[in-house]
Amino acid sequence: MDYGIFDQNQWMFPDIVREDGRRDADFSLLKGQCRAFQVQFTGLTPGAAVAWSAEEAEGIRLQYFREIEVCVNRNTNALQNGLLTTDHWEDISQDRVRRAPYRTYDPLLPADGLCAEKETEVYCVFLTPDKETAAGVRSLRIRFCCGGDELILPVRIRVLDKQLPERTLQLTNWYSEALVAHWHGLEYGSEAHIDMLRRYLGTMRDCHQNICRVTFGDMKVTKADGEYIFDFSAMKRWAELGLECGFDTLEWEPIISRPTWRDPPFTVFDIADSGKPLECLSTPGRKYLTSFLTQFNAFLTENGWREISLVHISDEPKERCADDFRILAGIFRKYLPGIRLMDAIEIYFIEEALDIYVPKNHYYQLNRNDFEALRSDRNELWFYTCNIPGGKFLNRFLDSPLLNTRLLHWGNYRYNLTGYLHWGYFYCSETQDPFEQTSRSPGLPAGDTHIVYPGKDGPLLSLRWLQMKCGTEDYEILRALSLHDRGRADALCRRVLRSFDDYVTDTADFDAVLCELTEAYAAI
Repeated sequence: MDYGIFDQNQWMFPDIVREDGRRDADFSLLKGQCRAFQVQFTGLTPGAAVAWSAEEAEGIRLQYFREIEVCVNRNTNALQNGLLTTDHWEDISQDRVRRAPYRTYDPLLPADGLCAEKETEVYCVFLTPDKETAAGVRSLRIRFCCGGDELILPVRIRVLDKQLPERTLQLTNWYSEALVAHWHGLEYGSEAHIDMLRRYLGTMRDCHQNICRVTFGDMKVTKADGEYIFDFSAMKRWAELGLECGFDTLEWEPIISRPTWRDPPFTVFDIADSGKPLECLSTPGRKYLTSFLTQFNAFLTENGWREISLVHISDEPKERCADDFRILAGIFRKYLPGIRLMDAIEIYFIEEALDIYVPKNHYYQLNRNDFEALRSDRNELWFYTCNIPGGKFLNRFLDSPLLNTRLLHWGNYRYNLTGYLHWGYFYCSETQDPFEQTSRSPGLPAGDTHIVYPGKDGPLLSLRWLQMKCGTEDYEILRALSLHDRGRADALCRRVLRSFDDYVTDTADFDAVLCELTEAYAAI
């Protein structure tokens, strides 16, 4: 039995036995900061029990996971009009990790009680110093046993005398309550379903997500004497669950859509009349919408949630929708006075329509001056990614370099974008195998629909989830250092990320800058 230690920021592959692994690991960490390393074991005995333990680890939280294979069944296309996945490897090879289809590791299965399944397996070890642990150098001896064989992994941790800064980044990733019920075979709305949702929400909180999205899919609407009556009791249940799980902000999904993505009219669906579509700016549509907004405003006021709510108007308005979108924003402001409005947007010329503007990272970069003109003491700029962008631009697809997921949040610091949104925390459709069909359609690149996986007893974390968590922590360290030495923080950031499509690709170079950053902040 033998082993090699590898960086957390690089993909490992089940068909490649690497011979270049290190024999030990060495980290400098703030109290409360998470780091990890990967271990490839060879010469295991299939069927033999595996076990982990550690010596000299007091004050260090250790978590052990086996890395699970998934299939990357399509490659991501570059930025273009048309399909967002491609079979034309020669056009995209410079930006993608490997040619699809291929297998890689991403899901993380907790290692307690496992038996070896193959002669070669890869595991991931998370390390986090407690916030109360004493500063100083720790020499850990991590013991891995398989059957009667044993290996010792030497790990040196320098615990720095400063805590990880408090969270300031606004972070939202979306998931589906209904799909969680489906994938775990639970009755929707049952206590077992609610308990499972707590586990998903707990993994969100663990990666520093502070915003809980609430959907209107369970809203009931009746009509009496020509007036609409909206029942928000289901929304209240989901919102209270998010607050119970530690989220500090509620994000209310849009109830307005469009028949086609590019064009108006904006539409609401009359739930009291079998979901009949109503144009928002028609007389019937305005009545439905203003009735909804009036009662929703009262609902938020009654529950004391006005100050902690973010409200969407309609997802991704385009150029042809701009005028109608501004009108709708005025209606929302009239009936939801003082409540912050936000949307993922495809245009920048909607001045004062929103409080939080959320463009895709590549669209912000291409139109930076126009977006910066929207920034003010009241207006915020965030960014988002989804099935776009591809190519060299940072995203968190399975065929992107693993480090790219982490670098997204260096982009938050680089451009002072104070929040990040992604739709696909867990949105695996009922007909999609999330392990084998990681790209469920030509329009959704591999991994876009989910960054956690449905496990037997709850959500499985992933290597990309780990990168998101560590990236948000990097952001907070950069930000905290900048409050004392902006020039140093900016210089360190630019050594890693110059723009969303110009960034470090060598993980050793990244690790060197991260060590400098962490120690610079600890020295303040």
